[in-house]
Amino acid sequence: MENAVEALKMAGFMLLFIIALSITMVTLTQAKTTADSLVKSQDRQETYQYIELSEDETRSFSRTVTLSDIIPTLYRYAQEDYAVQFYYANGSPLNDLYESGEKRNGVHVRKNDLDLDTEHWVENGVTRYEEWRGNSAKIKEHVDDVVEYLLANYKDAKFIERLGTTEDYEEKDTNEMVPDVNKQYKRIITYTVKN
Repeated sequence: MENAVEALKMAGFMLLFIIALSITMVTLTQAKTTADSLVKSQDRQETYQYIELSEDETRSFSRTVTLSDIIPTLYRYAQEDYAVQFYYANGSPLNDLYESGEKRNGVHVRKNDLDLDTEHWVENGVTRYEEWRGNSAKIKEHVDDVVEYLLANYKDAKFIERLGTTEDYEEKDTNEMVPDVNKQYKRIITYTVKN
């Protein structure tokens, strides 16, 4: 009888050990995920690279588009994880696309891009995300608002579309060389309003 009692005690302690181990693993996984998201939260726009082309080559590597060409691209930016940026003809950002949740000096920041990597900010040491992040229905509503703005203000405008990429890993950010096979690239699509 005493052996049965000892066996039950050992089984109970083993069960507690397994539960504690499971909780520890879940906590460590969440900590790693959070750390990874903080590491990747650097501003990628600093590392955008465009191919410099001559005047004749520029025409062949860019194209003139209208809003009917741009709208499908906007609806896919979150699914395919690429950035879409808008600029005026003089090169200044078209910062009226939408109002961010981020505030500077009490005023909401106006944005010129759709990019999951820039839709967050640090406030009082805490990373805050735009309200539509993580929910495809809310992302669609957000893109609907952006499309509504573009249709109201640029319905007949023509845009120059340029494609670019940026690397996730830059040599200056790490002390070691990253093999090309491990480099990750993000596509950037830039639209400039034509005069």
